[in-house]
Formats: sequence, C-alpha cells, structure tokens
Amino acid sequence: MSNLGARTLSCATFIVFSFSANAFDLNGAWTADASNCDKVFVKKSNKVSMTRNSGVFGGGFIVEGNQMRGQAKTCKITGRKEEGGVLHLIASCSTDIAVLGTQEVSAKIDSDNQITRIYPSFPEMGISFYRCKL
Repeated sequence: MSNLGARTLSCATFIVFSFSANAFDLNGAWTADASNCDKVFVKKSNKVSMTRNSGVFGGGFIVEGNQMRGQAKTCKITGRKEEGGVLHLIASCSTDIAVLGTQEVSAKIDSDNQITRIYPSFPEMGISFYRCKL
C-alpha cells in the first residue's frame, strides 16, 4: 500500500471513529414532563419499567441499546442517522397483538437530557421529552 493510501485509510478510520464516539446517547427513560419521572417509571433490581398508570402522567419511553419500548409497543431501532442536530431513527415496531411495521422517528437534540420529537410534514408541531434520572 502506498504511503498516500495508508494516510488516507488512517484519516478515514479516524473520522469514522470520531463521529461514532460523539453520537447522541439516547439510552434512558424519557417522559414529556420531567416532574413526573417517578410516576411514569419505576426501577427494580437495576431494571427500569413503566408504571401501570404511566399514561395518566404523560407516558414516555425507555431506550436500551437498539430497543425502544413504551407502555403499549416495543420497537427495534434498525437505522440511525444524525445530521444538523436532528436524530433520525428507523424502527420496526409491534404491540402484544399486532406488528406495526417500520416507522420513521425524528427528534431535534436540544441537550443531553432533552429532545423534541418532530414531524417533518408538520414542522410547527413537536413534543419535548426529558431524560429521567432514576
């Protein structure tokens, strides 16, 4: 391999690892009202789950790796892309009784502990979610 080829490969490897190291960490328990974290989520034996009445307090979702789950559905994140402060996810979702198929989800990254779900067809709409500290 030529010296130029080795430098190009080394630079490309550095760029790939630099971007993946800075990827937004979505893991955690997220709710629409941070003051209701203890009413939406419960932690037992180091496992976070949703309370039976979580929907009454705004609901939320839990992300663990490539798994995203809410009170009624579970999704496997199959694709992920960040651009311009927006996180785009492709997820295969299902409920206990039906396969919902593939869904696209986009969220503006407001801070490490706040995202706003956005709907590209309706940019004026958005729902903010806050990461709970459990």
